[in-house]
Amino acid sequence: MITALIAEATKRAGLIWITIGTHGHPYPAWHIWRPAPGAGSQPPGAAYLVTGPGEQPLPGLRAGDQVGVTVASSQTGGALVTWTADVSRVEPGTREWDEVIGPLVAGRLNAVLAPGETSPAQRWARSGAVFRLSPVSGEITHRH
Repeated sequence: MITALIAEATKRAGLIWITIGTHGHPYPAWHIWRPAPGAGSQPPGAAYLVTGPGEQPLPGLRAGDQVGVTVASSQTGGALVTWTADVSRVEPGTREWDEVIGPLVAGRLNAVLAPGETSPAQRWARSGAVFRLSPVSGEITHRH
């Protein structure tokens, strides 16, 4: 039930707020939500986002860390739910990269391409980073 709330709220949000470190201030982050592959007792999925040159700045975001994720209400603009996420990096050339890169590129239609680039994914593979934010055991740290 809790993981379903996290999945539904985050999937519907165009923007999430990420708090990196215990005393950091929240950074806005554009993302996509992808359901977990398969069915059954799998977690509901994860938020995927891109950072790096020419993309949203998320200083200090690193694989292996945990961050706070706040989802705002589309009706009031106030916080709807805050949850804890494990951060992992999605490596270029992996199956997971192949599964999420298309939807990420589709969401960045206004991305500026460097000369010779046909997709921002080329730059992301070279100098950016794609991160997965997975809910920690469906744990909601604050429900507003």
